[in-house]
Amino acid sequence: MEWEGSSTTGRIANLSFGGALIKQVEVTPPKGTRATIRFEVQKKEIKLTGSLVAKILRTVEEFKEEGKGMVWLGVQFEGPEEEIKSKLIPVFQTLFPDQDQ
Repeated sequence: MEWEGSSTTGRIANLSFGGALIKQVEVTPPKGTRATIRFEVQKKEIKLTGSLVAKILRTVEEFKEEGKGMVWLGVQFEGPEEEIKSKLIPVFQTLFPDQDQ
């Protein structure tokens, strides 16, 4: 994820055409920030990469006893619906090949 000269990595925990829940984020962008989400999906010999523009809707910090925690980000994808679908449908088809369209 990249925004205003900063970047961080994370793992997508939940993905839909509307947005994503991203976990294990090291740096937290401010709520309302627009960011470019770059993703990579690999399953067996298939590897997909892409990017979407998103708005940070919510950040949640989960702290544990050891003082370490996890940051979760909720993002909403922005842009034309067809562009979002064209980038995510191949991802869903790769991750869930047996699901009906």
